[in-house]
Amino acid sequence: MSKLSQSIATEDSQSLRTFLAGLSPEEILHLKVRRTDFLMSALVQELEDRKEYPVVELTDPDTGSVCVANVFAERGRLRRTIHHITDVEQASADFSSFAEVQDAPVQACAATGEEVDVLSLPIFRHFAEDAGRYITSGIVLAKDPDTGRYNMSFHRMQLKEKNRIGISLHSRGDLYRYFEKAKAAGRDLEIAVVIGAHPAYYITGASKIPESMDDYSWAGAYMDEVPQVVRAKTVDLMVPAQAEYCLEGRILADTFEDEGPFGEYTGYSTSRSTRNVFEVTAITHRKDAIYHDLVPGYAWEHLLLSQFTKEIILLDKLKKEVPEVRALSMPKNGCHFHAYVSMKPRARGQAKQVAMLLFGLDLYLKMIVVVNDDVDVFNEEEVLWAMATHVQADRDVFIVPQVLCNRLDPSSVDGMSAKMGIDATGSGEEEAKRVFLPEEVKREAERLLS
Repeated sequence: MSKLSQSIATEDSQSLRTFLAGLSPEEILHLKVRRTDFLMSALVQELEDRKEYPVVELTDPDTGSVCVANVFAERGRLRRTIHHITDVEQASADFSSFAEVQDAPVQACAATGEEVDVLSLPIFRHFAEDAGRYITSGIVLAKDPDTGRYNMSFHRMQLKEKNRIGISLHSRGDLYRYFEKAKAAGRDLEIAVVIGAHPAYYITGASKIPESMDDYSWAGAYMDEVPQVVRAKTVDLMVPAQAEYCLEGRILADTFEDEGPFGEYTGYSTSRSTRNVFEVTAITHRKDAIYHDLVPGYAWEHLLLSQFTKEIILLDKLKKEVPEVRALSMPKNGCHFHAYVSMKPRARGQAKQVAMLLFGLDLYLKMIVVVNDDVDVFNEEEVLWAMATHVQADRDVFIVPQVLCNRLDPSSVDGMSAKMGIDATGSGEEEAKRVFLPEEVKREAERLLS
């Protein structure tokens, strides 16, 4: 029996390990092997090549340390644990406060001062091009210096020294703004980095949340529970009480060092960085802490974590404007830049309207394909079939040049990209009809072949 299964009886509902222990045996791959650099990345890549997406639990026979990865690589696993997705903003009002607890599991063990040593943690180097070992699954918690609002976000973190980590804020999100405010006031920015937490915290960190709202309220809505937190030991922050690890410290206001290169979600290595430095003042963790690794680069978990709720929320917004929309998918090979939408058009030009609406809702997107509602947008072979049989480029493709995009797109220029929409619903004038088989005959064929 694995450590995940043994721990279920003593953990509450807001821990990563309770979530993992509730999975079926087929959903976790247990391996007893020495932890070495690149190994987790190679395992996850091999599984993806086989179209398999189990959680990988790796136990080191020498140290007994446990690392897990591929936790969020399957939509069904996320759906089983997250609540209030399309109505999360409204539901968050019911979770505007959190519950402070004492003797939190995340602080069962603590190292401060000279005892701090991030180099001793079971952190992987993921790709040969990486500048070193990187924390990839750390949720960075910080407070707005003006309002005290909490923010959760993801940032790549390169191990440098026992109490020193290189961190990049190049997404220019809330954390970057908080840092700029603190720096202008001549202060460092206090942060806490949580590793191994309930999926709700990870989904929150990957969500786009209005600047006026507190991210803890969204995490509570996703869990449908009031978040349990504990006061950090060396910084003025509240951190999730049931997490596996927590690194406390501050982003230095006036210190900058090279960081990277690092393998980003596009599948390419980049040195683009704000070159910030995170000085660690404390490490706290559970007695038998499980290290959660998130394989970066072009791994499906890395992409799905931020796409999962985005697909659902964007679909909901599109349906409110155009009820004929049926489904939306962001394929892995599009690495945030492609989307497929199915609908039942009621008028010529409506598919292009949907594509333009979606471009306006998500600046990452640069190609959108709209298909009929009988096409499964989660089956790329069907989408490509629809494009082959319904698209005439001069009639059905439109391009908008020089639009704001995500700068990590290797083909972008100065943060600008062309946007391409493809109407693969057909002109409505085709005489061809799609072939179908009777459902009862399909079921009989399945029975015979089983």
